[in-house]
Amino acid sequence: MLRADALRAADGADVAPECRTRVDVHGERTAHAVVLLHGYTNCPAQFDVIADAYAARGWSVVVPRLPGHGEADRMTRELSAIDPGGLVDVAEEAADIAAGLGRDVTVVGLSGGGTLAAWLASESDDVAEAVLIAPLVVPKVLPEFAVGPASRAFRYTPDVYLWWDGEQKEALADPPHAYPRYSLRSLGAFLAVGRAAQRPPERTTTLRRLVVVTNENDAAVSNAGVDRVAAALTVPGVERQDLVLPAALGWKHDLVDPEGENADALPAIYARLGPLLGLDDLAAAG
Repeated sequence: MLRADALRAADGADVAPECRTRVDVHGERTAHAVVLLHGYTNCPAQFDVIADAYAARGWSVVVPRLPGHGEADRMTRELSAIDPGGLVDVAEEAADIAAGLGRDVTVVGLSGGGTLAAWLASESDDVAEAVLIAPLVVPKVLPEFAVGPASRAFRYTPDVYLWWDGEQKEALADPPHAYPRYSLRSLGAFLAVGRAAQRPPERTTTLRRLVVVTNENDAAVSNAGVDRVAAALTVPGVERQDLVLPAALGWKHDLVDPEGENADALPAIYARLGPLLGLDDLAAAG
């Protein structure tokens, strides 16, 4: 609990209230704990519905704010300070806290959070189950062979910010707690973590269960990159489940945010994700 308090204390006055690190406890160590890792340029609010559902089931819940994210000033340049070490440090700390709060630890991550969930699944003996939802390993805008050189170049050259939507620019409010632009340097940091997650697992125990969710209509990440990191984690003894969402559904990249780009379709999306998350009634919550 002291470490959880310290993690929450890292959220300064500049962090938006809805984007602060969240830790739900039940007065004693629980059977299960979950770490929910939000996406690139989003914040913990992205997982509010799913976090509530886990907490209602008696799970301990840890939703860390990733470095540089969640600022009330959505035009902040805090993303420029992100490096791979800082990202994995926060993810590791969240997993360590979860292991103290619950006996069985699951990590769930979307996009950049999915990349960190893959890294934890590869490195942390505390993690029993991992759910990777469209992890950011290869951006759709880059060919796979360019990811390594680009991630290094982005991290060591002057930073450049790009709009997620070139027409709406700073007016983009879908969702309202996420940033309307991203930086190449911070993107390079996430890509570096994704490359590290593709190495043979270094944990001494075997991951019990791996869930991989891909979306054929995803315009943000390449599913070839998702397949590569998932293959590295699929070692003997791992129970793997895959969910492929057909392009015909028309769903976009962010599959969890209650105020995101798929908000109208969320009950249908949650109906598919819920059973994989151990939350059979998630569709009703959505």
